[in-house]
Amino acid sequence: MATLPTQASGGTDLPPDLQLELRTFEAVGRDISLYDLLGVTPDAEGGTIRRAYLDRSRRYHPDAWFRKNVGEFGPLLSRAFQKLSAAYQVLSDEDARTAYDQVLKKRLSHREREAMERRALSREEQERRQRESRERLLRTKGFARIGAAHKLYEEALELALNGERAQAIAALKAARELDPRRGEIAQKLTELEREAARSRSQLALKAGREQEEKGDLPAALKTYSQSFQMDPTNAAAAAAAARCAAAVGDHQQASTFAARAVEIAPDDVDTRFLLASAFATLGLKVKARAELTRVLQAKTDHKEARALLKRV
Repeated sequence: MATLPTQASGGTDLPPDLQLELRTFEAVGRDISLYDLLGVTPDAEGGTIRRAYLDRSRRYHPDAWFRKNVGEFGPLLSRAFQKLSAAYQVLSDEDARTAYDQVLKKRLSHREREAMERRALSREEQERRQRESRERLLRTKGFARIGAAHKLYEEALELALNGERAQAIAALKAARELDPRRGEIAQKLTELEREAARSRSQLALKAGREQEEKGDLPAALKTYSQSFQMDPTNAAAAAAAARCAAAVGDHQQASTFAARAVEIAPDDVDTRFLLASAFATLGLKVKARAELTRVLQAKTDHKEARALLKRV
């Protein structure tokens, strides 16, 4: 178990309490939960998490100490801010937070688990009330529908800000039904739906990596494929699917996924070489040579590409 620091260092412009906080951040490493990083409890609501993040990130942001003598604490400030940002990215996204909570429950005390369960029940009750409120507003008639749509739109913005994206999407759908001509409603709805798809895609990508690490390549291939379907801009998912497809001998599928990956990330030399290898295995020599040439233009010392080019 990490030993926490008890003494601050002189010679910098950082106050002693901040020095100790930074050393603590560094000492605890991965032993601290994302909630503890932000200084909130596992049952914290989205607004509480957001305020905690803003407060701590302002304190640790390297720009806050620009032109100050931070000495040895410069890298610690940067790493602390990165950890806070990563924690907020997970806890402010309801899909990612739910997945994280399922893993975290095993480490929580009985009291903390009860608090998390109370939050879940509270959210269910809140969602029920919001659903009933939307249903009442949808029954609005005449010009009042425009006002009801505006109310739902403002509510959706607040929900999205607090990480309640599913509820925000539901509110925007109701607002759109009330006022289908209001462009900002449709625009915000599209934005949040894309964010939701990207979040689900990232969670699937993580699950696929875990399956691949365990050696279950067919399952990983399926999960990576689902990740890419959720978010067609996820080059990492497409590249991973191509890698697994090649490993299980499905070179046609490997070429399809690799081609999509290099469309999104053309500078990914490894995936482009994988595409060339798939083309070569499929007997598509002209395409293979074209891709190998691109690989060697980007990385002239790519030995595998040069060797394969001689064979095709």
